[in-house]
Amino acid sequence: MDEDKKIRTDIFEYNKAFHYFKTAIYESTKAPLLMQTLLNKLVDAGYLSHGEEPVVVADMCCGAGETIITYLQNVAFQSGLEIRAVDANPEFTGYQGTQMVGPDDMYQPLTSTQVRGVADINLSSAKQSQTIPLKNYQVRHVDVLKADLTQALLTKDEIQDTKSPFQLVFFSHCVYYFIGACDDGSQQFIHLIDKINRQYLTQDGIIILLHSILEPNGYIAIESKFCHKNIKDVVPTDEEYNKYSPDAVIRNACHVLGLDCYEMQHSLPLHFSQHLSEYADIFKDPSRYDELIANNDALQDFYSILFLAHRSPDELYRDTSTFGLANLVDTTVNIIKSVGYMKGRVSVQIIPSKKASHIFKHKLKTIVDNMNDSDITK
Repeated sequence: MDEDKKIRTDIFEYNKAFHYFKTAIYESTKAPLLMQTLLNKLVDAGYLSHGEEPVVVADMCCGAGETIITYLQNVAFQSGLEIRAVDANPEFTGYQGTQMVGPDDMYQPLTSTQVRGVADINLSSAKQSQTIPLKNYQVRHVDVLKADLTQALLTKDEIQDTKSPFQLVFFSHCVYYFIGACDDGSQQFIHLIDKINRQYLTQDGIIILLHSILEPNGYIAIESKFCHKNIKDVVPTDEEYNKYSPDAVIRNACHVLGLDCYEMQHSLPLHFSQHLSEYADIFKDPSRYDELIANNDALQDFYSILFLAHRSPDELYRDTSTFGLANLVDTTVNIIKSVGYMKGRVSVQIIPSKKASHIFKHKLKTIVDNMNDSDITK
C-alpha cells in the first residue's frame, strides 16, 4: 500500500486532515472578497499608506501563507507590503532548531542547514510574481502565547526606537486554539490582544480576526465538545457560548480593555457526501480503515470529522465516553441527516488601535456598517 494513502491511527495527521477539511468547507472567495473590499475602502479613504514606506502586516498563525495572500490581493497598496508571518507548525515555518531567531536575523537568508517551510515558499512565490505588491517578508517559528513577540515581530531598530510598525495584524481561524490551549487560554489571549494593540499597532492600525462561531449543531460545537471537551453537548448553553465562542471572547476582551470592535458575519457550512451514513460503521472501527483508501468521498468525510476532534483514531476509539469515536460519528451523521450539512458562520471582527483618532474610528465603523448592509455579507 502507498504509505501516503495509509491512514495512521496512532497519531492525528493534522496536515492531511486539514487538507480534506478545507476542501469540504468550500471557503474559496467569501472571506478574501470581504477582506479586499474592506482594505480597498480604507485605501480609498486615505489610510493604509505612509508615504513611500510599505504597509507592514503581521500574520499571526500564518499556516501555509496562502490565506494572507488571498486577503491582500487586488488591493491598491501604492507603497507596497511587508509581511511578518509567525506559526508554531514546523511544516509551515521550516523550523528545525531549538532556538527562535531574534531581531538581528530579520530578513537574513536561510543557511544551508535550514529547511524552507511552506509559508516561506508561498510568500516567496507571491513576491516574485507580484501577486501582491510584496517588498519583503519574514516567516518565523513562534508560539504566540509563549514567545517574546517583541523579539519575534520587530526589527532591532524598531525595538531601539520603540516604534509601532504594524498597520494590519491578522488572526485567521486560530482563536479556537488559544481558547482551548489551557484553562486560562481566553485570559491569555486577552493579554495578547492588549499587548499587540498597545505596543505594535500604528495610530491607524487595525487587528482583524476571522473565526467560525460556536452555534448549535455547528462544526465549532463538534470541535468544542470532542476536541477541547469544554461543552457538554453540541447545543451549547448561553454560558458556554459566552465563554468559548471566539466572537464572544473577543467582544468580552474589547469590553475589558476598553477597545472598539466592529463586526461582520457570513455563512460557511461544512459539507459531507450523500453516502456519509454508509461509511459510519467503518469510521467507528480503526481496524477497517483500509476499506476507505480507494474511496475519495469516504476519505473526505472521514478526515473532515477527524479534523474537528483533533485526536488520533486510536485515542478516540479507546474513549468509550460521550467524547469518544462512536459518539463523534453518530453525532455527525445525525446532524447531516437532519440538516444536510453542518452549520458554520464566520465572524470578522475589526479592532482599531486605542491610539486611533475619532475620525478614523468613525470612518472604519461606517465602512463596516455599509458592508453589513450589502450583499457581500450574505
